[in-house]
Amino acid sequence: MIRRNVIASFLAVPAASVSAQDFLTLKPVVKAVRDGDEDKVRAALLKGENPNQIDSTGQPLLVVAVVAGNVAVVETLLKGGAIPDSADREGYTPLHRAAERGDVDIVEMLLRRNARTGAQTRQGATALIIASRLGFAEVVRALLDKKADPNVADFTGRRALTYARQAGRAPIEAMLRKAGGRE
Repeated sequence: MIRRNVIASFLAVPAASVSAQDFLTLKPVVKAVRDGDEDKVRAALLKGENPNQIDSTGQPLLVVAVVAGNVAVVETLLKGGAIPDSADREGYTPLHRAAERGDVDIVEMLLRRNARTGAQTRQGATALIIASRLGFAEVVRALLDKKADPNVADFTGRRALTYARQAGRAPIEAMLRKAGGRE
């Protein structure tokens, strides 16, 4: 009964001042992840906060930490039970976002936690396609070492090798060909 009254009174506040979704950002773990405060993230998780929450923009907390490049917070969330394949509204998983950043440390951390290399965004891009297009050779190597399929195509029908060739990324093109990639 008390919860219902609190929520009802909160939702009665004019939308211009506070939205219902902003209420979620007040949770300690959400604020700690956004602030990049590993100690507060750990404390919130120890108090029973769910590491798989989303923030007010619809981003899973693990994605928020990956986009910020905060390795310590990513590791804390993963140890706290965060799902490595949680996706945002565009279908990007933490592995996609780490590949987009070229952050090989986070990519390897996620791969050790069995993040799916074949996960595709709403446009069909895999982490391998993203890393190949952007020229992040170390990320491509890490993904191929985990047996990422170089022949998955996005919604345009292009594969990682096509993107690497179009972007003039010869070393990545060679790695993909060696792994059995084709256009």
